[in-house]
Amino acid sequence: MSPVLNSLSPRIGFFGGTFDPPHNGHLQIAQAAIKQASLDKLLLCPAHHAPLRTEQSLFSPKHRLEMVSSICQNRPKMDVLDTEIEYGKRRYSFETIQEIKSQFPDNKIFFILGADQFSRLSEWKNVDFLAQSVHFLVFARHSKNPAIPSVENINFSFMDNDLINISSTDIRKHIHCQRLPVSLLPVEVSNYLSTQNLYPLENITTA
Repeated sequence: MSPVLNSLSPRIGFFGGTFDPPHNGHLQIAQAAIKQASLDKLLLCPAHHAPLRTEQSLFSPKHRLEMVSSICQNRPKMDVLDTEIEYGKRRYSFETIQEIKSQFPDNKIFFILGADQFSRLSEWKNVDFLAQSVHFLVFARHSKNPAIPSVENINFSFMDNDLINISSTDIRKHIHCQRLPVSLLPVEVSNYLSTQNLYPLENITTA
């Protein structure tokens, strides 16, 4: 699935993550980023496996990609980017940004991430390249006063967002307890889990 981009879409947002599963908090941040940064297109990019994450994903890469794709279908300014899933193994963010920049060298790229990850940015692979290549849009998670990483020449803005009280971890706990938290999920994701027979938990496969 290739994103629908062109030179007339100069402001591109990039929002990566495991999306295990994608939930209403993700959607709220995506919509806020589009509005606050006047994005022409926001790419949601599920990771095959996030480099700093040790926990195994509950849902397979294929299912996570399809759930994100379902969210984007009826939202014209959102598109799914399958680069990291198609790569088939752990991939660093700078590699994906390199690909986007090579295809669209004149477009400004906004990298959306949470304050917790922003504070750990110095741990990221090739962060100097990222600092030169993107403008970070940082959303608040548990505090309105996030720490600023010690990375040179970094361009960033703090988003004005409500604190997100939803996490994929909490949703996975609900699922492990055989409860589908419909109120925390976009309707497209709830429908996907049901139609693909991914709930209850024993029906989840690694396909």
